[in-house]
Order: sequence, then structure tokens, then C-alpha cells
Amino acid sequence: MNYRNPGLRIFRLEILNNSFSGYIIIVLLAYFCHAAAPVYAQEQPPTRVVTERPFASINVTSWLPEPLNVSPDNKHLIQMGYRQFVIIDGKPYGRLYDNISTPVFSADGKRRAYAAELSNKQFMVIDGIEDKRYDMIMEESIAFSPDGKRSAYAAKQGGKWFMVIDGQEGTRYDGIGIPVFSLNSNRVAYAAELGESQFAVVDGKEGDRYDEVGTPVFSPDSDRIAYAASMTDKWFMVVNGREQKIYDGVGAPIFSPDSKRLAYIAQLDEKQFIVMGGKAGNYYDSVSNPVFSSYNNRMAYIAQSSDRQFAIVDNRAEASYDAIGEESLKFSPNGKHTAYTAHINDKWVMVVDGKAGKRYDGISEDFVFSSDGNKIAYVAQVGDRMSVILDGKEGKRYDDLAENSLTFSPDGRHLAYSACIGDRWFVVLDGKEGRKYTDIITSGKIFFSSNSNFRYLAQRGNLLYMVEERIK
Repeated sequence: MNYRNPGLRIFRLEILNNSFSGYIIIVLLAYFCHAAAPVYAQEQPPTRVVTERPFASINVTSWLPEPLNVSPDNKHLIQMGYRQFVIIDGKPYGRLYDNISTPVFSADGKRRAYAAELSNKQFMVIDGIEDKRYDMIMEESIAFSPDGKRSAYAAKQGGKWFMVIDGQEGTRYDGIGIPVFSLNSNRVAYAAELGESQFAVVDGKEGDRYDEVGTPVFSPDSDRIAYAASMTDKWFMVVNGREQKIYDGVGAPIFSPDSKRLAYIAQLDEKQFIVMGGKAGNYYDSVSNPVFSSYNNRMAYIAQSSDRQFAIVDNRAEASYDAIGEESLKFSPNGKHTAYTAHINDKWVMVVDGKAGKRYDGISEDFVFSSDGNKIAYVAQVGDRMSVILDGKEGKRYDDLAENSLTFSPDGRHLAYSACIGDRWFVVLDGKEGRKYTDIITSGKIFFSSNSNFRYLAQRGNLLYMVEERIK
């Protein structure tokens, strides 16, 4: 891990002037509707009741990365099909196109959008309705507002870029960034470039001109907006249009959940530090981005001095290690606990509230807390086998465990994850293995709809199933 260069030159508009053209490979995936009725079965042990609903026959090419895209609620499946058409939940959706971008869901899973191409013209298809034709659509810019009611994307016509927000075209620029919605969905901002200058466009109004600007960030209450800016090789933060103190470099702005505090990395000469509330913290060789707790107004980050790394939690340094997982530092949902992975003497440990646990050959950074913050689960490697560690207790060892599949029920009573033995995948609930499948789709993602109900997508042979389980 090396925090010496934490993205201080964080925004270059010229690298964004790309379309999705040529990104999609023809003949990617073939789906055919399957008319079989739902199958209900009692799973052993009897505490799990399983419903399998087959809705598609599939043929996924093994060389296609991330062939399936699932809505946030795990209810809908979307992907491109043979000769570039979209398939949703196993059924063809829309017409044929020359090219299609990766589809995007709204946060509630009810809306979807993608860019399409016909006869060398590109356009958006939002909820099945084709928008105006342009020379180019920036795939990375396609976005829905948090409430799902608004949409935005960047388009290019006649050599100029502009933002299309809710179907309305904005001002033309030489370059443009990605759109950012406020949490209340009422505001939108993005970076733009005109000639030799860059600036932020907030709610349709252009800000001051600079040499470079970063992607704008709204505070959670949607009232404040901040972004990094540069003039003559010096960097500073701009908050609600006001320039802050000048440094040799600054990182991305990070607001606290209550919106009252703003923190970011800053650099002077060869030293880095955290600026919070306009005040600089202690200097180190390097620091990570700060992390705020959801409650209790706590803040933590990782620092490095010489060849040792350590966590700074509430301005207090914890024990040092050879390295700390770059993205591993987290607070529990209730803000009472901290956790991160650390490397020591060729082994990895989970550090919870400053105390190191058992040493393993490897520990994944995608560990999870229960919603009340009282439980923690993570994946550890022992030789060539994988095991889930729940509150310090090691579970059964498997050939593989799906990344990002660890999921607690909302009340924290149950833990589910996807595991593999040989060539068979299954969901483990509270240490007990479920029905076997060829694969658990989308990296084993599991979604709890209530304390006693969860669902996931699974493949058996050439059939794709929506699997719903009820805990009795």
C-alpha cells in the first residue's frame, strides 16, 4: 500500500472525452425465454424454505467480463444479447442496435438506461424510450438521481460537449465531467472545460475559472458543494464558491454524514496531512482519505511514517504495522467500533477497536458489520482454503468464497454468503449449506428483503433461477 500519491491531480477533462463506441463486443450473450412454472421445495434443514423460479435459458461466453448486471434490490437482471439488444429478466427488451453500453439501474431498481448506436449516431434509451441522436454519448456519465426521478448524461455534437439533464441540453463546452446529483435530487453539478480553463457548473451556473478542477461533491444535506481546484501549480479547496487555504496538493473533499465537517488530504513539500474544518492535522509521510462514522462524529484515517503504517482514530495513533489494507478502514454502523486489515510478518490480521485478531495467510477487505455494530464477519485464507470468521470464530473451510457476498440480515441474527466446493456453489446460512448450483450469479450477491427472507440469482446447467429463501 502506498498513499504517497493520493490522486492530488485528481481531474483531467481530456481523458473523459471518450465515447462507449467500440467498447461492446458483438455476439456476447444469448438468452431465450423459459416458460417453466415456479418450483417450490422444502430445503434441509427444515428451517429454510426455498423457492426456485426459472426465468431464462442462458449461454454466457466465458471470456465476457461481468456478463450480468443486477438491480440494487436484486429483483431484475439486465444485459446485452446476441446482435446487441437488451434482455431484462430473461425477456428481450427493445430493438436491435449496432452497439449498446453497459445498462444502468436507478437506485430503487425501477428504471434503467443505456446508450445505443445506430448508423454512427449515439443516443440514450431510458425506460425503453429513445432520446435524441448525437455524435457521441459518454458512457461513464449516465446517471439517475438518488430518488430515481431525474436523469443526466454527457453528449457530444459538432465537436462540443454538453450535459443533458432531464432531456434538456446545457451549454456547449470543449470538455466535460460526469454529473453529480445532490442527495435530495434537486441539484446537479459537473466540471467543464472551455479553452485553457476549467470550472464547476452548479445548478446551471458556471463558477470561477481555474487551470484544473476536480469532480464536485455535495454535502449530505445538499446545501454545500466542494471541489479541488488548481492555479499555477498550487491547489486549494473551493467550498460554496469560496477558495480555501493553498497547498501543494489536495485530495477529494469528504463531508461528514451530518454535513457539518469537511475533510480532505493536503500536501506541503513532501508531507501529507488531513485538513478538517479548515485546520491542518499532524504531518506524515503519507495519509489516506479520512473516514467518518455515521454517528458520534468520529473520524479516522491511515498514516505512514517511514516504513510503518498505523490508523489514526479520533486523533489517536493505534499500533503500527508493516501495511494496512488500503480500502479496509471502516466504522461500524452505530459508530462505536473500528476495523481494518493489517499485515505483519507475512501474515494478515483483522484489527477491531485497536486489537489484532488471529493471523491468516490473507484477509479480504470486504468484511461486514451487522446493522447494530455488534458483530463482524470477514473472509480469511488458510493455505489454499477460505473460511468465514464470525466474531473471531472460524467457520468451515471451502475451496472458494464469493467476493462481496457476506450479508447480515437487517436484525443481525443471520449471516449468509456464497461458497464453493469443487465445481458447485451454494449459499451458507448461519453455517449451514444450501442447495447446490453451477454458479451463484453476480459474484454471489445476496439480498435480504426482511429479517427472514433473502434472495439471490443462481445457475444450474443452462437455466438461470431467481432463488428466494424463507427462514422459519
